[in-house]
Amino acid sequence: MSLPQSTNPSFWTQTAVPAQPGNSLQEEIRRDVTIIGAGITGLRAALELAKAGLNVALLDSHEPGWGASGRTGGQVNPLAHAVPEKIITQLGDTYGPRMLESYVNSGNELFNLINEYKLDCDAVQNGWIRGAHCNSAIKDLEEMHKGWSEFGLDISFLEGEELQRVSGSNAYQTATVVKSGGCIQPLSYSRELARVASQHGAEIYSQSPALSITPADKQWQINTPKGKVTSDWVLFCTNGYTDNTLKGLKQTIVPLISVQAVTRPLTDDEYDAILPQGHTLSDTRRVIYYCRKDNKNRLLFGSLGMSEQCNNADRKRLHKAINHVFPQFSAADLDVYWGGRLAFTPEVLPHLHEPAPGILAGLGYNGRGVAMGTVMGRILSERVLGKAPEDLAIPTTNFKAFPFHGMHKLGVYSAIKYYEMRDSMDTRTS
Repeated sequence: MSLPQSTNPSFWTQTAVPAQPGNSLQEEIRRDVTIIGAGITGLRAALELAKAGLNVALLDSHEPGWGASGRTGGQVNPLAHAVPEKIITQLGDTYGPRMLESYVNSGNELFNLINEYKLDCDAVQNGWIRGAHCNSAIKDLEEMHKGWSEFGLDISFLEGEELQRVSGSNAYQTATVVKSGGCIQPLSYSRELARVASQHGAEIYSQSPALSITPADKQWQINTPKGKVTSDWVLFCTNGYTDNTLKGLKQTIVPLISVQAVTRPLTDDEYDAILPQGHTLSDTRRVIYYCRKDNKNRLLFGSLGMSEQCNNADRKRLHKAINHVFPQFSAADLDVYWGGRLAFTPEVLPHLHEPAPGILAGLGYNGRGVAMGTVMGRILSERVLGKAPEDLAIPTTNFKAFPFHGMHKLGVYSAIKYYEMRDSMDTRTS
């Protein structure tokens, strides 16, 4: 895995727990499992496998949490993007319900993991509000509420003055709230997963990109700039930063850019007026608005964008967005800007692949990576530990290239501009 382009550091680097000392791989070693990518998925898999007694080497181009896992908004959103009926139609009567169950339980699975290992990551499980950005979106919320509540998700409605009180915003008149949602400090979560995985014996090598993978006598050899790992299993956990190290994997997803900004430190009155009960907030826009507090004294606000450096157009989008949802704030109130890649799949569902014996890849969380990346790490470890593919919660599928993948940057840019126009029209006609 080649070194990704450097980016502006996220705000989370200012408040995260200290990183564990890191070393690069400098020798040839033999391990049971090699994991490529020290984000949430790879770290959870490393923890579970090391806990089970396997020798695990975890490689990362930079350090644990450097990619999207440490730049995400840290929202825990235990809900897929479609109604359960559609997902069952997509995946069938066996894997459809399993996928739904994985989403429904994902929030609690993450927070239970945090509690079990006493991970220091500012975890708050006070619910996730999703506001209708226009009148026509209310029907979509109603369909999601009906379908997911029937499948066991604790989801309810908030409206009118109660919604405005709980959100601190007048931008939405109707919303759903998912009780098991919440938020974490994502870079702290990643670093804490790295800490406990290391305590259980996993070896984490920073500044050690996987450059190539080759067969080696019924095993696999992963080559880094200064070392090699030979192992029975190799897990690719690279999500939006997937490259061509494993041929064909990069083409199965399209990387989207999530851009964010954080406010200056707020006064107590300003801070308490926004999301006073500690909920997270997002909406039904195609070019989504989302926000949360940092559990200290700032508000984080995000949307989709085009640049990990959060270019001028991205910043203008964030200025417009925050002023719409919280008109007491303007561009002058925003302090730090950054972006990170998430992986979008054609089905808008996670992908699990086993393209050859001993090779696994789990990726494609479509903006739900904090919770579902945690789930995927466990599922990958279950497969390595002997669970049959047909018994896993997510179906194992062949690589399928995203249509017109080579033109995805142009397509994403065009789609964002088009969907922004649609969102604007929706709000004007509501």
